[in-house]
Amino acid sequence: MKPDTPITAGDPTRWIVDNANEAFISMDAGGFIIDWNRQAEITLGWSRDDALGRVLSDTIIPPRCRAAHLLGLEHFLDTGEGPVLDQRFEIEALHRDGHELPIELTISAVKAGASHVFHAFLHDITERRQSAQFLASSAAITTVLAEGETVEEAIPHLLRALGEGMGWEFGAYWTVGERSVLRCRETWTVSGLDLSSFEAATRGSSSEPGVGLPGRVWASERPAFIPELTADPDFPRAAAAAEAGLTVAVGLPLLAGGAVRGVIEYFTREPRSPAPEAIEMMGTLAAQVGRFLTILSDRTQLVERFERLSFTDELTGLPNRRAWNEGLERELARAHRKDDPLCLAIIDIDGFKAFNDAHGHPAGDALLREAAEAWKGLLRLSDLLARYGGEEFGLVYPAGPLENALAVVERLRVATPGELTSSAGLAAWQSGESAEELICRADAALYEAKRRGRNQTVTAP
Repeated sequence: MKPDTPITAGDPTRWIVDNANEAFISMDAGGFIIDWNRQAEITLGWSRDDALGRVLSDTIIPPRCRAAHLLGLEHFLDTGEGPVLDQRFEIEALHRDGHELPIELTISAVKAGASHVFHAFLHDITERRQSAQFLASSAAITTVLAEGETVEEAIPHLLRALGEGMGWEFGAYWTVGERSVLRCRETWTVSGLDLSSFEAATRGSSSEPGVGLPGRVWASERPAFIPELTADPDFPRAAAAAEAGLTVAVGLPLLAGGAVRGVIEYFTREPRSPAPEAIEMMGTLAAQVGRFLTILSDRTQLVERFERLSFTDELTGLPNRRAWNEGLERELARAHRKDDPLCLAIIDIDGFKAFNDAHGHPAGDALLREAAEAWKGLLRLSDLLARYGGEEFGLVYPAGPLENALAVVERLRVATPGELTSSAGLAAWQSGESAEELICRADAALYEAKRRGRNQTVTAP
C-alpha cells in the first residue's frame, strides 16, 4: 500500500504544488517517494500513481550516483547534517525512458514526528546547459580555426573542441577516399578513457555512401542519431562499440558550398535521448565547422598559389630566377659536400627581338612556352631549367662532367622552336667558386658565343 502524502488534498498548498512550474518531489526517511506533482510527471516521465511508493534512488537517480545518495541520506539521519540541504545545485537525473537530463535542485528536510520528510523542487536545465555548451563550443571552434594553418592541422583540434564542448567521449572524422569509399582520417578520445579497441575498429573500417552511420549522413546530407548502437541494423561496428561500452552515437555532415566535405561522428557510453533541439544545435555547429574548413582550405590554396607564383615563371611554367638562384645554391652546397662536378649554362634565343617585332608579342610568348616545353623533355629530373629573364634560360646540370653538359646543351639548342637558333655559354664549377662567380663566367661565355656569330655554345675557360 502506498503511503499518504504529507500535503493532503484538503491542504491549500496542494493546488500550489500541483500547479507549480517546478517539479516537486517528497521522500520519507526510508527513501520512498511520498509526493509527486504534475510538473514532476512532465519532467521525469513517471505518472504520480506510478511514482508514489517507489524508492527514489531507483527511480530518478542514475546508477553511478546511487551509492553517494544513500550514504548522504544515512549521514543526515545519523548526524542531522546535510551539506546539500537548502542549497541550489545541479546534478543529473534519470528519466523513465532511461536517458539522463541535467536538473537544478533544492532539497529541504522537515521534521515529521520522530523522523524527517525531504522535499525537493527541481527543474530541467537541459536547454540552458545546451545553450552554454553551444556558445562554448562555437567559441572553441572559432579559436581553433583562427589558429589553424591547414585543414589537416585543424581537424584534430576541432574534433576535441566539439566533442568536449557537447559532452561526448569519442569522435571520428571521415572523408571520401579512393573509389568513393568513406574512410576515417582522424579520431579523438576524451582524456582518461581507453577506447583503443573501438578506435582501431574505426580507423580500420570503410563505409560506402549510404551504409553505416557516416555513409548515411554523407548520402542524406543530414544529421543522424542512433540511441542504441547494438539495436541498429546498419552499424557494422556494433560489436566493437558494445565491447567498449559505447551505446549512443550521432553523425553530422560538414557542409560546404551545398555539398558534404566530410562527416563527424560522436559516441558516448551514457544514455541520451534523440532530442531534436540538441541534434539541431550540433548540426548548426557542424555547419559552422564546414564553412570554416572551406575558408581554411581556400586560404591554404591561395597561400600555396602565391608561393608557387613567387617561384614560378607565369609565362613558361618553369622555375623563375629566384627559384633558380636558390636551386643553384643548393646544388653548389651538395657539389662541395660530395666533391661532385656541376655545370651551369645560360641559353639565349637568337633573333628573338626581331621575331617579336615581325610576329607580335603573343607569338613571342608562344615561342618561349614552346621552347620551355621542348627543352624540359630533354633533361634529367635532377637538372634545373629556369627562365633567367627575357629570352634567356638558365640550366644547372649537377653531378655530370663538362662534356656531358655540353652534349645536353647542344641537344637543347637543336630543339629551339620557330625555326630559330640559340646561343649558349657553359661553365664548369671550380672548387671554392661562388654562385655569382660561376654565373659571371657562363654569362661571359654566352657573350662570346654571340660575338662569334650566334648559333653555338662557348665553354668558359
